[in-house]
Amino acid sequence: MFSFIIVLKKFIILFIFAILLISCSSKQDIDSFKYDSNLILDGVVSSLPKLDNGDIEFVFHTEKYGDFLLKVNQNAIHYIVPANRLELEAKLYDIHEYKNVGAFNYNEYLDNRNITTIGFVDTKAEILYKGTSVWYLPERLRFSLYNYLNNQLGGYSQKPLVLALLIGDKDFSPELSRLFQNTGTSHLVVISGLHIGLLALVAFVIFRILWSLSPRLCRAIPAQYVAVVLSLISAFAYSLLAGFTVPTQRAVIMLMVFSIFWLMSKRISIVRSIIYAFILVMIIDYKSIFGAGTWLSFSAVIFLIFISAIVSQYKSKFTKMILAQIVLSIFLIPITIYYFNGFSAVSISANIIAIPFVSFIIVPILFLSLILSFIGIKLWFLVNFLIQILLSYLDLLNGEFSFVTYSANFSIWSLLLVLLGLGILFLPIAKSFRLLGLALVMIIFQPVVNLTDKYDILKIHVFDIKDLMVIIQNDGIDTLYISSNVDDYSLQTVLQPYLRLEGIKQLSYVVVTGGAFNADVLKFIVPVDKIVSKNDGDLACEYSNSWTIKNDTFNLIPYADNCILNIKNEYKDILIISAKSSVQKKIYSLYGLTINADMVITSDYLNIDFVEKLKVKYLIYSSSNSVKSDYLDQLRPIAVKVVDTHNNGAITISVLSNGHFVIKSLLKNY
Repeated sequence: MFSFIIVLKKFIILFIFAILLISCSSKQDIDSFKYDSNLILDGVVSSLPKLDNGDIEFVFHTEKYGDFLLKVNQNAIHYIVPANRLELEAKLYDIHEYKNVGAFNYNEYLDNRNITTIGFVDTKAEILYKGTSVWYLPERLRFSLYNYLNNQLGGYSQKPLVLALLIGDKDFSPELSRLFQNTGTSHLVVISGLHIGLLALVAFVIFRILWSLSPRLCRAIPAQYVAVVLSLISAFAYSLLAGFTVPTQRAVIMLMVFSIFWLMSKRISIVRSIIYAFILVMIIDYKSIFGAGTWLSFSAVIFLIFISAIVSQYKSKFTKMILAQIVLSIFLIPITIYYFNGFSAVSISANIIAIPFVSFIIVPILFLSLILSFIGIKLWFLVNFLIQILLSYLDLLNGEFSFVTYSANFSIWSLLLVLLGLGILFLPIAKSFRLLGLALVMIIFQPVVNLTDKYDILKIHVFDIKDLMVIIQNDGIDTLYISSNVDDYSLQTVLQPYLRLEGIKQLSYVVVTGGAFNADVLKFIVPVDKIVSKNDGDLACEYSNSWTIKNDTFNLIPYADNCILNIKNEYKDILIISAKSSVQKKIYSLYGLTINADMVITSDYLNIDFVEKLKVKYLIYSSSNSVKSDYLDQLRPIAVKVVDTHNNGAITISVLSNGHFVIKSLLKNY
C-alpha cells in the first residue's frame, strides 16, 4: 500500500511538471510585413470547427507563432478536424483596434484567449495533411462526441442546451442567452463542479464495486484507493472533453488535492484547496485572471464557504439550502454589476427552483441518456421535455424588468467595498458594525450624474468606429448624431459603456443620416425622446425642426438621404456631416449662406473648395483608415488642423466659456 502511494505521488509530480512545461511554451512575433499577405503555416487544428457566416472558423496552433483564429471555405471542411497536423497557406490580418472609452477590446479578447491574430485560409493553395497530434486527441474525441450527439439529437429543439451541458459547447441563440442573463441562470449551462463531482462520484461507485469483486486484488490494494484514483482520472478526462475551461480546471484541481490528501490519510481545509486550485489555474493559463468566468467561479465557491458558516446555526437542511441560495445571489450581485453592467432581479426565484432541478434531475438523466444511447436505448425525448420545463419556468420569470441595468460607474474599488460591507452585514456581530457594513453596501446605490450638468460647457465626443457616430452633450440634454450604417455591435460595445460612464440616462435627440435605421437596439440600450430622420422618425430632418439649448442652436440641413447638423454656439460653429464630395458642393450651393463651420466633423473627405468657402480651422476625421498624405498636402496651404480617430482614438471637443476649443483624445491632447 505504501509503495502504491509513492508511485501515485511521482505520477502527480510528473503531471504537474507536464502542465508547467506546456504552459511555458514560447512564440515569435509576426513581422509587420507578413500581414495582409499569404503565409505558409505548419500546425494543428486545436478547437472544434464552427460555422460562421458560411465559413468554417477554427483555432490553428503553430509552434512558431502560437494560435491563430482562422476561417476557411466549407469546401475544405474534411481537413478541419481537431488534432489534424496541416500545412496550409493563410492570409493574416493585423487587426486595427478601435480606441473608445470603456469599450470592448477585441485585440485584448483575442490575447486573453492566447490567439495571435485572425486570418483566412487560401483554398487555392494545397492543404497538406501531415498526420495526427497526440496532444490534441482529447479535442478529437470531443469532436467525435459532438458529431455523435448532433446525429442522436436530430431535430430536438433543445439540442444546443444538451451540447452545452454535456461537452461545454455553448452555441446559443441571442434570445436564449438573454433569457439566462435576465434570470441570472447563465451558470447552469457551464460545466463546473456539479458535473465533475457527479461524474467522479458515479465513477468511484462503479470502480469500487468492480474492484471489490476480486478478493485477491483487494488484498493487494484496497478498493477505495483504486476507486479514488480511477474516479480522478475519469473526472480529468471528462474535463478535457468539456474544453478544460476555468470552472472545470478549478473543480478537477480541488478534487485532485482532496484525493491526494485523503490517500495520504491527511486532512486539508477547503480554503487551502481553493488556493492550490487558483495557483495551478494561473500556472496553466495566467491570462485567465482577466476573464469574468475565473472570478465568478472562484468567488462563488468562497462565498459558499462563508455562507455555510452563517447558516450552520439552522437545523433544517431545507432552510439552510434556501438561505444559502438567497445569500449567494445577493453576494453575486455586485460582481455581475461590475462585469455585466446589471443584475437579475429574479435570480433568487429562478435559482431556488432551477439549481436543484438541473443538478438532481436534468444532469443525471443527461449522463444516463448518453450512456444508454451507446446500446441503442434513446431517452433524448425525456431530456428535451425536462429542459423545456426549465425554460418555460424561466420564461415565466423573464420580463421587462427582470434584468436591472446599472447606469452608474461601478469601479473595482466600489466592488471590493460593497463585498466587504456584505460580509460585515451578514456576520453575527454587534449592530454598530453591521451599520458600517450597511453603509458600505449603500455604495451600490450611488446616484447617476450627467457630467454635463456639472460643467457649463458644450461637449462633443466623436467615437472611433468605422462609420460616423457623435454625441453632443449640452446642459444635460444629449444629442446623438449617427450614420445609418452603424451596426448593433458598435451600439452595444462602444456607445453603451460611454453613456454609463458619462451618466447619460436618456437621449433627447437622435439624428440619423444616410437612410433607414433600425433603432430597436438603441432604444433597448437607452431611452430615446425624438428620432430625427429623412425617412421615418419622430421629426423630419427639416430646417424648420431645428432646436435651441441655452445659447446653442442645432440647425438641421436635409439633402437626399443625408441629414447634416450645424451647431451654432455662442462662440463657435460646428458642422457634422456624412456626405460624399459631390454632394458637399450641392449642399453648399443650397445652404451656403446659412452654414458656418469653425470645425467640421466628418467620415468623408471634404471637397477642398467646400473647406475653403466655409473657412474651416479644424477637421475631425472619423474613419478606420488614416488620412491620405496627398489630401493633407492639399489642406496644408489653407492652415486646416486635422485630427483623425484612426491614429488618435475617440476624440472629445469642449467649447469653453471663453470660446476656445479644447481637443482631447485617448492618446493625445491638442
